[in-house]
Amino acid sequence: MKQIFFVLLFFAVYHPTIAQKTDSCNYELKGVILDIDTKKALPYALIKVRGTQRVSQTDLKGRFEFKGLCSEYNTLIISCFGYCDTTCTQFHRKTRRPQIYLKQKVESLNTVTITAGKNKNEGTASISQQTITKEGLTNIPTQTLASAISEVEGVTFTSTGNNVQLPVIHGLYGNRVLILNNGVKHGFQNWGTDHAPEIDVSTAHSVTVVKGAAGVRYGPEALGGAIIVDADPLYLNESLRTSIGTGYQTNGQGYFANYEIGQGLKNLSYHLGANYTRVGDLQTPDYSLTNTGKEEISVNGGLRYHLTNWDFRVYYSYLNQNLALLRSSIANSGTSFVRAINADEPVIIRPFSYDINEPNQLVQHYLGKIEVDWRYSDVAKLTLRVGSQINQREEFDVRRNANIPIIDLDLVTNDYQLEWKHPDWFGLDGLLGVQVFTQNNDNNPGTQTTPFIPNYNTLRFSGFIIESLKKGKNTYEVGIRVDHETNNVRGREVSQNLFRDEYNFTNLTASLGYIRRVSDNTTFRTNLATAWRTPNMAELFSFGQHGFKTSFGLLRYYSNQEGQLRTDRVIALQESNVSPEKGYKWVNEWQTQTKTNTYTLTAYAHYIENFIYDRPLAVIGTIRGPMPVFIYDQANTVFAGADFTWQKQWSRSFNGTFGINYLWSRNLEVNEPLINQPPITTSYKMVWKTKDLWKFQSSRFSIKPSYTFTQFQAPRTVRPDELIDGTVVITPESEIFDFRDAPEGYFLLDIAWSFKIKQFGASFSIQNVLNTRYRNYLNDMRYFADEPGRNFLFTINYMFNAKSATK
Repeated sequence: MKQIFFVLLFFAVYHPTIAQKTDSCNYELKGVILDIDTKKALPYALIKVRGTQRVSQTDLKGRFEFKGLCSEYNTLIISCFGYCDTTCTQFHRKTRRPQIYLKQKVESLNTVTITAGKNKNEGTASISQQTITKEGLTNIPTQTLASAISEVEGVTFTSTGNNVQLPVIHGLYGNRVLILNNGVKHGFQNWGTDHAPEIDVSTAHSVTVVKGAAGVRYGPEALGGAIIVDADPLYLNESLRTSIGTGYQTNGQGYFANYEIGQGLKNLSYHLGANYTRVGDLQTPDYSLTNTGKEEISVNGGLRYHLTNWDFRVYYSYLNQNLALLRSSIANSGTSFVRAINADEPVIIRPFSYDINEPNQLVQHYLGKIEVDWRYSDVAKLTLRVGSQINQREEFDVRRNANIPIIDLDLVTNDYQLEWKHPDWFGLDGLLGVQVFTQNNDNNPGTQTTPFIPNYNTLRFSGFIIESLKKGKNTYEVGIRVDHETNNVRGREVSQNLFRDEYNFTNLTASLGYIRRVSDNTTFRTNLATAWRTPNMAELFSFGQHGFKTSFGLLRYYSNQEGQLRTDRVIALQESNVSPEKGYKWVNEWQTQTKTNTYTLTAYAHYIENFIYDRPLAVIGTIRGPMPVFIYDQANTVFAGADFTWQKQWSRSFNGTFGINYLWSRNLEVNEPLINQPPITTSYKMVWKTKDLWKFQSSRFSIKPSYTFTQFQAPRTVRPDELIDGTVVITPESEIFDFRDAPEGYFLLDIAWSFKIKQFGASFSIQNVLNTRYRNYLNDMRYFADEPGRNFLFTINYMFNAKSATK
């Protein structure tokens, strides 16, 4: 008899199919066993509860059930004819019957590991999404969140240098992409392209990318999609585990160290982690990028306490960053600015250094969260979630008083959520929720400048309901949300006179989704959703110098009777033509799986009314020297595109993934392209995994060639010298332009190798193997310098697990 011994740990507090009653021997446990390839039910599989005499057998539909168990936590031993020996730990599932997948016996393969997939979040099941596990997030410990999720097709990042990177989903970024950090909206200065989310990606347990308008579930800022960062899940009944790691990268001579420890007891679990990273000036294939280093410290911790029907969780994180920005992006004369834009190399190149000088950003982010779950029945629960965040930001610039920050902001965010996962209503499975969200932003005095954005207070009340209905092979999903937002603004005009403004927005958001199980191997999902977004403070009120440019918000400029652009007063919102953005997005996904192939095609169309974007206008003289001027504008736009992925299992140990994505965007009002939109990219990643190779318990080798095309939809080019000498005259009504041509397409090659020997793990990777010289169209620093060249990265980790140590 060919048997499988399949170890499964069930947590009753999480699982709605485990009844929790006062009688200590009245616990119930259900499940269904399926073939991992065919997804067909496996009848007559034998299941035994370890440590008891309880045995069950699956029926013709692969289902099993135990009643009268005396423990909330049970280990199952499963045996089935024709299936290989394997071990898998599966944690809580929110489905009524957890699905256990078994793989058929392959004689030449000694060990097979089956991992449980992550269920789609409530209210987004019909939207295309993808989850990256901790293993994928920690491959490159020094990378940003945006860089880590750019592996997902249709997702890339825009940036200001290599330290400040923002996720881009189907052409949208900033506060059109909501970032949910451990259940609460990440509260940071989410405006412009030079403020990245302060999240240490190496501390995340998983990251899910939702590639559709998810405003019903998550709120107004999910117009373009959502990024859900989950912390350690704090599982119960887990042995003590700890890991310590360090590493070094050659480009920037960076080094890092991290430490984690955690344990799950019967009613209590905890997790602690800390990271430190330091990187010096990066290097292109030809020169040093002066002032591009960073230093980062983060700590995080979580605690969970479990009672029969209750769960209490507390989470805290702290992140301290010092991020340098390329020194050559700041010019001190008209000649040097023109030269910097037109040159093949930066104007300022100095020897390597770890020093971080101006321009740079100092940021501290604190997050605290309390979450309470009350499971008052097997299939229903109430969740209360309260989060509070403090974001302190100082930005330093190249000026006479360089030791004084040019921007000094404190942002306090509070988030109160109450959600009800209700019992079945006539077959409906749904979630209701209410939310109160507040933000208070204050400029600290002493910058000796007019504040770039004003002080403000935001208060938003929201309520939503999401329902899904399953009928045979069909699933229907519908959601609706109402938001009412109030903003109170206080700032200073050019004359330093105070101005005040108060405005309100009320909006209705809706979503309609459909999932069709076409066959055992094919699934089709479609989602049509509306979403909205209030213009952020920078889009409305930005004024003056910031980074390498000067910006003016929609309420900070106007044209006088002579047609001249003026910035000497602030316009009240009610007196302007400014309106909130409203989006209508239709996403379709077709996925087909065969024994060795998986094909996924995602196609989408997104129409956005009153889309807000910044565009170049001129070059003007300032105290710091000449700077490019950008203004914010609004237009009706459309985004349409597709992502395609083909995954091929070439053999038991070798697989490959091909991906390509395409986006077309247009300003419909004047029929011209939009600036800073992602070009076409394609890649093919090959992975070779082995077990018991030489002295390695496991080994993984990957190679990834990729090609990024020239952005053929880029606007026309107007050189800075043409603006300075008056050869070209630009007004807000002129055709959009850019200061430099879109970079040429480029080919990159990355390789990586990781292995494990007992409790030690190590990895070696090379990024940009061919040391290609290139510029990234979505990086603002492309005006001044190339991207970093070849980088060798080494890591080593020691992992201790008390359970393994006792074997």
